[in-house]
Amino acid sequence: MINKLIKKELKFLTKYLFEYDISKHKGFKDGILYTLYSDRLNLVEIGFAENKKILNNKLIQEHFILLDQKRGSLIELNILKETLKQLGVSLLNNKHFKYKNSYLRYLNTLGWPIGKSLYKQKIIRKKIFFSPT
Repeated sequence: MINKLIKKELKFLTKYLFEYDISKHKGFKDGILYTLYSDRLNLVEIGFAENKKILNNKLIQEHFILLDQKRGSLIELNILKETLKQLGVSLLNNKHFKYKNSYLRYLNTLGWPIGKSLYKQKIIRKKIFFSPT
């Protein structure tokens, strides 16, 4: 009896979690998810912009370098922030964190746009440096 109840609940939860499309929810706008880097401050910023114009203004005003961007929703950014907090990444102003190779590895693993960023360049340099000649 209990096994049937557990199976029924599991089936419902599985259907709810995997068939519900978050991005089609009315409260979530589609926009641009981005990753920025400041060499001067050694900070990485993750964020959401509603359109290209807002993102370009941000780049000009704050002197950040755009690492990569992709289409997405605000809920994806919020989920990423919560995941990073669970991994022990302390966010400054709820969108910046100090550059660490491991943090960019987290972003890469979670499917966040980091492009041909510092993380990948350092891996390439290590392979070249340690390769036998």
